Amino acid sequence: MRKNHRTILTVIATILILACMPTLGPATTPIPTFDANAPLTAIVLTAGAAATQTALNAPPTATPTVPTHTPFPTPTATATFLFFVPTSALPPTQIPLGSSDAEFECQVLSADPRNPLPVSTKFVAKWIVANIGKSTWSAGSADYRYIDGDKIHLQSIYDFPATVPPGATVELTVDMQAPSTPGTYSTFWIIFVGKKAFCKMQLDLVVN
Repeated sequence: MRKNHRTILTVIATILILACMPTLGPATTPIPTFDANAPLTAIVLTAGAAATQTALNAPPTATPTVPTHTPFPTPTATATFLFFVPTSALPPTQIPLGSSDAEFECQVLSADPRNPLPVSTKFVAKWIVANIGKSTWSAGSADYRYIDGDKIHLQSIYDFPATVPPGATVELTVDMQAPSTPGTYSTFWIIFVGKKAFCKMQLDLVVN
């Protein structure tokens, strides 16, 4: 009986020793605690990553350029000075006229053309004549005619264009044509009032 009692004590002691010894096997992994906010956090992180990826892959946004309008400067008015140079040439009516005690007398103030003309050129001869006598040259009874010189006129007699009182001037014209041969030519005309002939007019013409 002692022997059995000793065996039982030995078994009990062995069990106690084994119970007090540390466990040599692998430790049990603790069960993770469930976080109720984890799904929301994952959604937020996923949305942020997607937005970042979209921003990186999106083409650059073109920035509109607004043209700048530069106003033109307002022009400044510049004063313009005009200089009038008086000329010594006087119109025929201002040329000092002579005087005569005769009933019919004239003063030839000018004869044109004065420049050379090409051969066979048609032109108009002009005389400016002043009445320096005592009587009026009436357009109804006055005329002027070719009397001598080279026959370069196209018509030999013309009526007066207007009545010319003493102290007034008149322009007398004749249609002419330059000769076909170069040279110097002269033609002579005279005024008639009724049967009174006076005022010989001369034109010298150079033909090239």
